[in-house]
Amino acid sequence: MSNNLEKVTSEISACWAGLNSETTTAVRDLLIALTKTSENEAWLDEIIKEQPAAKLLYSDPKYGFLLLAHSEKKDTYRVPHDHGMGWVFYAVQSGQMEMATYKQITASNGKTDLVSRGKEIMNAGHCKVFLPGDIHDTLCLSDNFIQYRLTSSDFKEEIASGRMTRFLNKR
Repeated sequence: MSNNLEKVTSEISACWAGLNSETTTAVRDLLIALTKTSENEAWLDEIIKEQPAAKLLYSDPKYGFLLLAHSEKKDTYRVPHDHGMGWVFYAVQSGQMEMATYKQITASNGKTDLVSRGKEIMNAGHCKVFLPGDIHDTLCLSDNFIQYRLTSSDFKEEIASGRMTRFLNKR
């Protein structure tokens, strides 16, 4: 392969066996390897210089998943949300992101609320997976933040269908 992006995307496609523990472990390891790409590779140098809000890096013709590069400005907060029927892997290339996870709980009185499961700081080289129905929020903690997002599909479809939910601000 001519670069690490091509190598990693080829290996992800080759190892994909559906959403299961073996696949998520293998894909997480491959995305961590992608975060270790040399800045001398032209595609990564371009991402670092441009810092795009979102840039499509790869679309898998067989399985339909997408690999995107995203940048965030420091202090950007995204309210708790799920990805509907979709799944996503977040892998940090540079900077820091705080992620909190939640579970939606309905009390005996019928009141529904989000209950925090805690927060963690994701640094360069970290990768986390969110499965269908998982709820999380994000807070960018640094300038020059870049992450990769491997998603099951274009989440615009999940939003348009009403399957993706955004919850009230929890912070």
